[in-house]
Amino acid sequence: MTHTLTRNQTVVAWDGSDPARAALDWSLARCNDGELTLVRILDRTVSSADYFAEESTTVHAREVLKDAADRVSAKYPDLTVHADLRSGDPVTELRALSETDTIVVVGTHRRRGSTLRYEWSMGARLAGSARGPIAIIPEGDSTHHAGVVVGVDGSAASNAAVGFAAKEADRTGQELHAIHAWQEPLVWRDTTEPDARFLQTLEKSHRRILDEALVTVARRYPALSIRASLVRGAPQSALLDASRGAALLVVGDHGQKGISKLLLGSVSHSIVLNIQSPMVVIPAPRI
Repeated sequence: MTHTLTRNQTVVAWDGSDPARAALDWSLARCNDGELTLVRILDRTVSSADYFAEESTTVHAREVLKDAADRVSAKYPDLTVHADLRSGDPVTELRALSETDTIVVVGTHRRRGSTLRYEWSMGARLAGSARGPIAIIPEGDSTHHAGVVVGVDGSAASNAAVGFAAKEADRTGQELHAIHAWQEPLVWRDTTEPDARFLQTLEKSHRRILDEALVTVARRYPALSIRASLVRGAPQSALLDASRGAALLVVGDHGQKGISKLLLGSVSHSIVLNIQSPMVVIPAPRI
C-alpha cells in the first residue's frame, strides 16, 4: 500500500485525532488540487505471538484510512488522494517521505502548561531531521489569523524560509512580515550600556541583513505587501509575539551533524515548544 511520491506532494500524518484533522484541514485550505497522501503509521513492536491480533489491526487500519481518503477525494474532486499505511517509528517513516519538493504536515495539540511535555514531540523531532519543509499545525480555534511571518537572519536556511514565506503570502494575497531580531554582544549583556555609536553601527549592519534578504522576493513578487521589522531582543520572543495573530509562521533551521541532527536549532525549537499558530520549518539547503 506504499505510494511512490510525485513532485509537489503534500503528505499529512493521519490518525483521525483532532490534531490530525487540523493538519488535514490546513493542507486542504492551502491546496485543494494536485496530490495529497494520507499516511497512517502503526507504531508498535510486532512479535510472532501477536500475529493474528496484528493482522486484524492492520486490516482495520487500512479500511479506516481508505475510508478517510475516499471522503477527502469525494469532497475535492480536483485533488488526487492517496492512502499510505506503514508500520514503524512515526518520525522515521515520515522522515523517509520528506523531500525538498514535499511538504509533510503534522498536527499537534495546542500548547497548554509546561513546554517540557512537548520537548520530544513528533513535530519537533521530525523538523530537526527532515530533508524538506515540515508544517506543524496546532488544533484550530475560532480566531481569525492573517499574514505570513518569517524569521530572517541572513543564513542559507533563512533565505530559503523567506522564499517559501513570500510564495505563500503572494499565493494567498496576504502581507509578508519579515522579522530580524538582534542583540548586543553577550559580553555586554547585564553590564554597563555599550557605546551608543557602536550600537548604531551594529543596528545598521543588522538592518542591512534584513533589507538584503527581501530584495529578491520584492523583485519576484512586485504586488506583494512586505513589512520589515528590525527588533532589538531575543528572536524567539519577537517571532512568537508576531505569530500569535498570523496565519503562518515560517522559520529556517540551520541543520546539525551527528546526533544533534535529531534536534532543531535553539530558536526553532523554542518556537515549536510554544507554537500557537501554523508553523513551517525549512531545513538548510543541502550542499
